[in-house]
Amino acid sequence: MQVTLTPIQFILTILLVIVAIASLRLLRNRLMYRLVFLAIVLVGILFVAVPYIPYYLAQQLGVGRGVDLVFYLLFTGILLMGVILYRRILEHDLIITQLIRQNAIRNAIDQKGDTSVALKDSKDA
Repeated sequence: MQVTLTPIQFILTILLVIVAIASLRLLRNRLMYRLVFLAIVLVGILFVAVPYIPYYLAQQLGVGRGVDLVFYLLFTGILLMGVILYRRILEHDLIITQLIRQNAIRNAIDQKGDTSVALKDSKDA
């Protein structure tokens, strides 16, 4: 089977490779994320290079066109990513709140200690 790329397929493949390289550099400490993202990019390149594959999968799953199947998968993935990011924002809010609380308590203790020292110094004078 010979695969010939049309100009748009070539451009999309190059863009997907660029996105893969950039994301792999950003996710260098997260092996699982890198593997999942790399798999998604490879499937994207496969779908771009051989457009019959998403069409065939869509027909098997009862979706009208391959583009519709890709859109449904992307929409579901974006919703999942939104939920994950929202959860991480909530976790970060809790961490920031705890840090601010600890800092406020530490500052209150330090100020209490400083005022007592200042009062002792003023009584001695």
